Amino acid sequence: MKALFTVSAAQLALGLAGLRKALRDRTSYDVWKLKGDPRHAARDQWVMGTNLSAPGLMLILQGLATAGLLSDRWRRTAAKALAILGAIMSGGYPAEKSIRQAWRGKSPDKSLLPMTAAATALATLMAVLGRKDMNRLPKAG
Repeated sequence: MKALFTVSAAQLALGLAGLRKALRDRTSYDVWKLKGDPRHAARDQWVMGTNLSAPGLMLILQGLATAGLLSDRWRRTAAKALAILGAIMSGGYPAEKSIRQAWRGKSPDKSLLPMTAAATALATLMAVLGRKDMNRLPKAG
């Protein structure tokens, strides 16, 4: 459980750093045929996210679930939520056009590669640890 808490907290920190950078640079999501307007990045980030972060609502849920790991009552539910969020996020980062470009070395911003690679790795680990902890803990009730 400590490992899941640590991984989730670190992944959340990278998600928030990505959100801050995307809002500062006014970059928006670009996934397949869905492309955001940089002028509306602050509004769109709540539901669609940015090119460097999950949607704001998912980040809030991740923060609540991470805190929920500290509660005996909510620990299993929190682990399940983090497993699901980690699985979604681990696919979300590579779905972004700008991140794929950064990973191929075709991005002018060299800071994107380590930040997004680490965030993706932590999201994947969060999914694995969340699933493991969820199955290990007894069901409530």
